[in-house]
Amino acid sequence: MKPIKSTTMTMETKMTSKLNGKIVVTLALALGLLAPTLAQAAFSDKAAGTRTGQFLKLPVGARIIGMGEAGTAVVDDVNSIYYNVAGLARLEKKSAEYMYSGIFLKDKTGKDSNPGYHWVAYAMPISEAIGSVGLGLQYFNAGDITKTDIRATDQGTFSPSDLAFNLAYARKVMDIPVGLDLKIISSKIEETATTVAVDFGAQYDKLLGERLALGFAAQNIGGKLKFETESDKLPILIRLGSAYKVKENWLGALDVVFPEDNSAYLALGTEYKHELQNDMSLSGRLGYNSRARRVDGFNGVTVGFGFGFQMGTVDYAWMPLGDLGQTHRFSVGVKF
Repeated sequence: MKPIKSTTMTMETKMTSKLNGKIVVTLALALGLLAPTLAQAAFSDKAAGTRTGQFLKLPVGARIIGMGEAGTAVVDDVNSIYYNVAGLARLEKKSAEYMYSGIFLKDKTGKDSNPGYHWVAYAMPISEAIGSVGLGLQYFNAGDITKTDIRATDQGTFSPSDLAFNLAYARKVMDIPVGLDLKIISSKIEETATTVAVDFGAQYDKLLGERLALGFAAQNIGGKLKFETESDKLPILIRLGSAYKVKENWLGALDVVFPEDNSAYLALGTEYKHELQNDMSLSGRLGYNSRARRVDGFNGVTVGFGFGFQMGTVDYAWMPLGDLGQTHRFSVGVKF
């Protein structure tokens, strides 16, 4: 006769397995029904160029960029603030990161101007009952750009810039990470416009023995940027993501992203981590993103690598942009 405790544990394991199976089927059916609906609604390239605040689409974090930006179900660190705020609920330590990317503009005129893209963020877990909070700052500076009138006469220069301040919160509800992010967005051309928007998201990472994770995020909801008399909506994004641990040190991820002002695109990536010694690792990453598939020249493929040690990470990602050139993203992160 089997011990009562052993029998009970076996029954609980079977029930958990069945529940996970039902969750997978339910989510798969829901996503299958939702995706065509979104694609056929407002999410098409017919709306291209009709939304303001396009800098909000610029990716952050060299790790996820190296994986083709497939981060909706992957993120569990400070970069959750950008990709899926629910990931903050999985945060185990205080986390901070800074990312920089140089921007090269052909019509840059000022020798002292320094066009570039910056991301700085901090997050911390408070308690299991309360959850986690985070702050993020996304800043894009285009440098000095030549201004001309209708006759192409030189009218000096102007310096466009964009900024988004993020205040994020996430916690687990019935073991499901959920989160909300409040954004204060400011955009400057010659005049400055300001608005407020929200992101919300959810993740579930307990499927198939915690090897499979799913994620959902809706971003840039609400708010309009108004310059003089004209106002435009922000670019709403719907992200559906999945991540699968092929092995403990090998991760694959797939996102389907629906931008309201363009057609849907895929983000696919993988990461392999090699442990060098205790608290030291080297990671290689490869990704593909179909967002810029209509841009001439080689684009879409991303390559990255990272070095991790006891308290921090250093990551790099290379992203070709076809005839527009290429970008190099560098991130430095700490956990304590």
